[in-house]
Amino acid sequence: MEPIVWTEPVFWPWSGVYAGAVIAALIVLWIIGRSRPGAIRRPALAISLGSALVYITWRVAFTIPEDNLAGRIAGIVLVVAEIVGLVQLVASTVIGWQRFEPRRRTLDGLPSIPSVDVYIATYSESVTVLEPTLAGAMGMHYPGQVTVYLCDDGSRPAVRDLAERYGAVHLQREDHSHAKAGNLNNAMAHSTGDLIVTLDADMIPTADFLEKTVGYFADPKVGFVQAPQAFHNEDAFQYNLFAGDMLPNEQDYFMRTLQPGKEPFNAVMYVGSNTVFRRAALDSIGGFATGVITEDMATGMLLQAKKWTALFVPDIIAAGLAPENFGDLLTQRTRWARGNIQTARTWNPLTLRGLTAMQKWLYTDGIIYWHFGIAKLIFIIAPLLYLLFGIPVVHADVPSLVMIWLPYFLASFVSMNAVSQGRRSFTWTHVYEIAMSPTIALAVIGEWVGFSTKRFAVTPKGVSTEKLNFRWGLAAPHLVLLAASVYGLLNAYVINAGSFTLNSLIISTFWTLYNIVGLTMAVLVCLERPRQRSTERTDVELPVSARLWDAASVRGHVLDLSFSGARIALPWSTAFSTADATRRLLDRAEIDIHGIGAVAGQVRWVSESKDALLVGLSFDALTPTQAVAVMAAITSSPDWVRHDREEGARMATAAARTLTGAARRVNPSLRSELRVATRGVAQLQAPGIAARPITVYLEDLSYGGARVRSPQPLASGETYQVSLGGSATARAHVRWVQRRRGRFVAGLQFDREESRAS
Repeated sequence: MEPIVWTEPVFWPWSGVYAGAVIAALIVLWIIGRSRPGAIRRPALAISLGSALVYITWRVAFTIPEDNLAGRIAGIVLVVAEIVGLVQLVASTVIGWQRFEPRRRTLDGLPSIPSVDVYIATYSESVTVLEPTLAGAMGMHYPGQVTVYLCDDGSRPAVRDLAERYGAVHLQREDHSHAKAGNLNNAMAHSTGDLIVTLDADMIPTADFLEKTVGYFADPKVGFVQAPQAFHNEDAFQYNLFAGDMLPNEQDYFMRTLQPGKEPFNAVMYVGSNTVFRRAALDSIGGFATGVITEDMATGMLLQAKKWTALFVPDIIAAGLAPENFGDLLTQRTRWARGNIQTARTWNPLTLRGLTAMQKWLYTDGIIYWHFGIAKLIFIIAPLLYLLFGIPVVHADVPSLVMIWLPYFLASFVSMNAVSQGRRSFTWTHVYEIAMSPTIALAVIGEWVGFSTKRFAVTPKGVSTEKLNFRWGLAAPHLVLLAASVYGLLNAYVINAGSFTLNSLIISTFWTLYNIVGLTMAVLVCLERPRQRSTERTDVELPVSARLWDAASVRGHVLDLSFSGARIALPWSTAFSTADATRRLLDRAEIDIHGIGAVAGQVRWVSESKDALLVGLSFDALTPTQAVAVMAAITSSPDWVRHDREEGARMATAAARTLTGAARRVNPSLRSELRVATRGVAQLQAPGIAARPITVYLEDLSYGGARVRSPQPLASGETYQVSLGGSATARAHVRWVQRRRGRFVAGLQFDREESRAS
């Protein structure tokens, strides 16, 4: 490969002064922002936008290769991708410039209390996912008439039974056209409420949902109010990267930062759930928009074009399940990307009558955003063209790049942190976009060239898995790009060392290493961890009285609660000791939780701590009254929805946790009975008159079994009569045997029918 020699690019004498001034200003802002983050928002945005304009001007004017046709074409494509990014930066600057001031409205301002219809749209979601949402909806506080509709597009008898049990209205239709939008329009035709609430099947409302939203409709111009979508489980990035305590949900930045920033321009987007509509507003546009797979975006835009006002509710008043594996997340985002393009083709915001200039721009920007997959692939492939084929894409030397690009990069970093309020960092945005880019790029290209789909793909929710699973199909594009990046570096430094110009080599190396970090994290996200719980648990602090044994109840408190069970702690005391806890458990336990009442269930496991007995219970089927009370207790907990800030979310530690966590065995199931460490001697008598008893030493003991230390081997599967002293005897089976320091340790399981041990 012949070395490529370029003439030196134009180097501006004042660029060093410019770079120094910008970097110094950013350092000052960063220091101020550590104690007063809100104070640096506008200066950081101004510097970011200004440095971006300088950078893009320099790129267009001086850095597109001229001596190589392939390089010129690649360079122009790269610059176009960067210009698109600049357009989005301008939109983000406009949205983030004005701080959102929440305008909360109570019911007191209403001239009269409107009636409300609540639509819970469902198609294929399981009843276990749907029931908590219905319980939450039935428990909402409101002084007026509320009717809850289960809008069942799957026509399932189990959903009908669920609706009847809770006193909700079950709606189904013979014609399933237009998917979710058609389902909601069918509900409009069978209801008469003044206001309409739309909830996804997994989006559980809080008890004060209506109290915090209906008051906004005192203004007759308000067409809909949108609350943020929040999530009470970890998404694929949080869960697979072992970063649930460090990363917010990937959607939090849009839902809680960008959405409120659009309210001053009446451009708040309808996002499909957690929304209250004025029926008259929906009637003015003929109901929910059909013909596209993202009816939500189209419906909100059409309402705003009709001059209805959309407001943002800042409170978390409903939360659901984020996609629980990376494949499902990509299915959801593919639908959103395709739906945005379909909406643009049907109702182009740039030509839609009634929208203001700002509304046109912000909706168009939202559609452009979904092309990030194509742009990100361009940014990954660009340096590889040089490292693999010697095709230059940027004509620049390192000093020029440092003086012009570095201030822009650092400004983007600081302004992102300032605007997102800690919900999204520049580096993690890089990871999110790389992880989704191949799938989203393919979907967007397919949609534009005519491979369109009108099929509404429901995102699976409430999925539990038992095994670690690497998604090779999802990881394949990232692995190919990662391998190409590594090979490109080997080619430049080993295979064809000395065949590249120094400036271009340094630039391409740094660029490729940055991409390798993102690609590596994207591959790790494809390593799906097991999710053994089918329902999420929420930390609570509720007094409880538990009757688990055939004796008096024991007082304690609930540590966490779900729709299907609870974890409780029963403190040790003079009235409740470890000896009490080793008694035989009742087949059906009963606990009385403050604010909920008596709930029956089964003990799944017990565990001993220094201060208390920890017990895990699964509930029997809850009555509707119990279910409503359980959901009220869960949704009122401050820990129901996870935090929405990045806290110590470093990529290196996230990668290390992922690899070590994936290699670690899944914790075995806890014992269903308490075993207490003990010291004592027991006699094992094998069947047969001539067999001599074996003296063993007890290590722990429970009602159902024991661990013993024996001087001679015991055969797994054999049966012995165990004498524990006095008249306490039991028949036991040897479940396992291990050799330890010259002796044998065995686990014995007592035959409960024969056991008389206490």
